[in-house]
Amino acid sequence: MSDGYLADTSVFVAAEQRRPLGSPPEGAARVSVATLTELGVGARRAEGERLRQLRRATLDRARRFIALPYDELVADRLADLLATAREQRRRAGAMDAIIAATAIAHGLTVWSQDDDFEVLAELAPELRVKRG
Repeated sequence: MSDGYLADTSVFVAAEQRRPLGSPPEGAARVSVATLTELGVGARRAEGERLRQLRRATLDRARRFIALPYDELVADRLADLLATAREQRRRAGAMDAIIAATAIAHGLTVWSQDDDFEVLAELAPELRVKRG
């Protein structure tokens, strides 16, 4: 796979909060299972039934996309990314690093509103990021 993009968790949260989103990258949209994990945690931890329902609806929207798994290929890219981060004494959040590694492994662009992906792109120049 080399055409398309990986929608980051922040894109779904922005849509949930009705924040403006720019246009997505070209091609087919996918999500990482890490995004489904983050959205699932948000739904489970939501306080109050109204917020819980909103977060579940966001998770349900994300589940409509093809979810790319954390597999051996992603694990290899993640190991490269984390080793580089440690060598450069930089920090990389676990879920963002998994999302970045998934994008690299599948040749996809990450569509995100999260600044952390800029740092990850510095660590892995092959990572393509489009701010949403």
